[in-house]
Amino acid sequence: MFNFPVPYPDELIYSVVARAGIHAGLMSPKQLLDEVFANRKVIATPDFPSHIKQISELYPQSLNLDVVNIIYKHTIFPLYAPFVPEDRRLQCLKWMTGQSKGAVHLALGAAASRVKQIRFFRYCPECLEQQFSQFGEFYWVRSWQVAGADVCPQHGSLHNSRIELHGRHRHQFFPLRPDVCVGEACEFGGAYDFRVAELVNELLSASPVESPSFEQWGLFYIQLAGDSGCAKGKNVLHDLISEKVTAKWTTKWLEKNGLLPLGNSNSCWLKSIFRKHRKSFSYLEHIVVLESLLDSGWNFQSVLNNVSSLKSKSAVNCPVDFSEDRPNQDTLDIRSSWGAFLKEFGVKKARFSGGAAIYAWLYRNDRAWLMKINGQYRRSSRSENKRVDWKKRDQDVLATLKDVHQRELNDLEGPRRSRNWYLDQLGPKATVETNLGKLPLTVEFFEKYCESVPDYQIRRIAVAIRQLEVDCEPKRRWKILRLAGLSDERIRAEAAQYLKEVSD
Repeated sequence: MFNFPVPYPDELIYSVVARAGIHAGLMSPKQLLDEVFANRKVIATPDFPSHIKQISELYPQSLNLDVVNIIYKHTIFPLYAPFVPEDRRLQCLKWMTGQSKGAVHLALGAAASRVKQIRFFRYCPECLEQQFSQFGEFYWVRSWQVAGADVCPQHGSLHNSRIELHGRHRHQFFPLRPDVCVGEACEFGGAYDFRVAELVNELLSASPVESPSFEQWGLFYIQLAGDSGCAKGKNVLHDLISEKVTAKWTTKWLEKNGLLPLGNSNSCWLKSIFRKHRKSFSYLEHIVVLESLLDSGWNFQSVLNNVSSLKSKSAVNCPVDFSEDRPNQDTLDIRSSWGAFLKEFGVKKARFSGGAAIYAWLYRNDRAWLMKINGQYRRSSRSENKRVDWKKRDQDVLATLKDVHQRELNDLEGPRRSRNWYLDQLGPKATVETNLGKLPLTVEFFEKYCESVPDYQIRRIAVAIRQLEVDCEPKRRWKILRLAGLSDERIRAEAAQYLKEVSD
């Protein structure tokens, strides 16, 4: 696509694509997808868009708008990147470069986060006036679309538009126009919202850096609890932390952003964040805790530098690989004992049949050999389901399908007799559909009697011809196509040949 718009500061790449449609005068959403992506199946995703490489290739190299720069400057990916492990951050960048199919939302934790995404695109009326006077058009700013940051740092409360962030029109990019700016102002939370907006903007403006590991985040929060007087020895005082959080943030604000209840159960997010991290926490959860326990004026840059400087235990005490060393006699004896357990029980049962101590020793001291030998004796734990007589089930299904076929044999009208259509006639079809590998007679029936698309089109043509003969009208080609509900674009080659033979 020629003359693709250059992004404005802090503009969503979603907004850039929408403006490209306006500049090119494209009224059809599908036509815009063809021009920009050459793919009509691209989903218009505001937060974590994919196919960024195709957009990057529309710009000259002099603009320095490569894939990573576009993702970090024109999506909300930087809000989540520092809080996931480095391998996951890189994988998400790879998905957003090409095709993700929703994997980025899952990998970053946005899909199942307590902090729910906003429903409508948001805007600042005063900023819109500045945009129009400076650029002559409007665009969606990414910092407006972040849950928890409900204000414009310069002008105050944001307003909801009429455009849903994830609406029914999945393939349409909606530009920011005055006619969609008719929503009510977002609920104002006072100084909280301005502080959150400030910290969110800091994260959004961050440069691409390596993410700390979960272990480093866990060590940081344990250290933070001790430095803030919320620990006694190695025990974190969760009740005291909860008191500090509720003293800093109002219950109403926490509830509005999905961060309540606090400390009511052992699985509460506020307790989990001070334990060993096994999952990522959202940017808003980090902001709530850090703002409650750190001195005023803290920033994410210093926090991230502190977290990255912590040495994880796994880095200090790496498991030793003895694969290159010559084992001593004690090691050989232990290996022999574990081998005897493996031959008798297999890997899993050996650990619960008296071999647990041997397994633990080998895991700590001879792991390479242990993993290698276990791979040779691994047994499947899956058991064969003998509750169903699949041969009889196959015969019963076949008989039902034959009855359906015979009943519909002389009915030329109706939908296409595809495999799914036949399965629907069986009633609950899940069992049959998921076990076709055990139903050879049923599969053979489908291969013989299922109606292909050309066959279905020929049947519709035959019905149309019969109708014309009943009405004593000439069998003109255009009339047959119209009655059959077909067109030159959709008709298959076999059906087109049949139509050529039967039409006048």
